[in-house]
Amino acid sequence: MSRSKQQSQRRDDIVQATLKSIELYGLSGTTIKTISGIADISVGLINHHFGSKQKLLESAVRFLLEQLRLGLQQRLQSDGAIPPKERLYRIVETNFTSFQQSPSASRTWLCFWAEAAHCAELSRLQQINSRRLYSNLLYSFVALMPREDALVAAERTASMIDGFWLRSTLSSTPEQAFVAAEQHCKAFIDELLDRQ
Repeated sequence: MSRSKQQSQRRDDIVQATLKSIELYGLSGTTIKTISGIADISVGLINHHFGSKQKLLESAVRFLLEQLRLGLQQRLQSDGAIPPKERLYRIVETNFTSFQQSPSASRTWLCFWAEAAHCAELSRLQQINSRRLYSNLLYSFVALMPREDALVAAERTASMIDGFWLRSTLSSTPEQAFVAAEQHCKAFIDELLDRQ
């Protein structure tokens, strides 16, 4: 394996260890040392690659955002055109995948949202995430209703997805809650479209 591939793999391993550390210890209990122990990589190497716990959190969030992007891209690959309503359903499904429900991802998302209010870079990443979801929803809604209605429908649906995801991840029975959440979001889309 080339040196650049080794470094890239090492960075990926450190990001995965960061997610696991946040899952196990929360953000306040996560340190470079806990990440080092999980990744089985020296503290010095972690500092060399990332420099700080904050940079690690930012990298972990970028990883989560990339998983969402790739997940939607994969769900939208098709031999033919995907009808707009089906595309909306697939956007919902992408936000409720087993990965996005996993303890390491969900706890990192929760920490990210809390920290985004205090950190400019995390706030920027949250704005990217929000705009991407809204834009994807709007693209499909515009094909199904007048633009003014589509703008409102996209905003409401994005709020439903985020709200149900949050409620599900904090539920005492998250697996059941996530299944119901996905169904509720799809039913909400159906209701919006039935009004047209």
